[in-house]
Amino acid sequence: MKIKSKVFGLTATALGLAFSAQAVLAECDHHKDHHDVHLTEHHAHTPVAMVEPLSDESLHHLPAVWRDHRNEPLTLSDLSGQAVIITMVYVGCQTACPVLVEDVKRLYYGLNEAEQANTRVLVVSFDAKGDTPEVLNTFAQNLGGDLPGWHFVTGAEGDIRTFSSLLGIRYRQNPSGGFDHSNVIAVLDRQGEIRGRQEGLAQAPDRLLGALRGALN
Repeated sequence: MKIKSKVFGLTATALGLAFSAQAVLAECDHHKDHHDVHLTEHHAHTPVAMVEPLSDESLHHLPAVWRDHRNEPLTLSDLSGQAVIITMVYVGCQTACPVLVEDVKRLYYGLNEAEQANTRVLVVSFDAKGDTPEVLNTFAQNLGGDLPGWHFVTGAEGDIRTFSSLLGIRYRQNPSGGFDHSNVIAVLDRQGEIRGRQEGLAQAPDRLLGALRGALN
């Protein structure tokens, strides 16, 4: 079954899928002012286990239109022909999310210049309401991620839920206003198919780097 024939049903089913697997949930707390990326209060974070992605076929068929940290529109089909490194975060997270971005940077800088030129980075926010393009822009700059070919994006809540389910990433909003979530980095090949996923923080990049190089071939 092709993604484009499944995607219209995913928004309705993704919410149930996201909460179906049993795993330890703990906090990646949201500060009372999640717009401030200069927060000094840190909270404990225990990851939510990822689940199997709903499909390994091309994600380029997804119709969602995202808005990146430069306030430019972006669709996944815009990334066709490039390998893509993907992770999901939110700005108010001061524990796991900055580490995920650093892990993406380490993976990206493990490529040579020619490989980097054919690789894009997509960082999708869980927080559709709070993480505006302006907030994401400050976040990207503070973490050294405001680079050519890098996109920190926000979108509609339904599109975020569908996208996370396709990648096998689980999340939920917690009582503090933040999000409990899986810590996952995924790699898409030039055709938009998932070629590798890595769960956890500060992982050795070798396995995913191999998947990324395979995605570039």
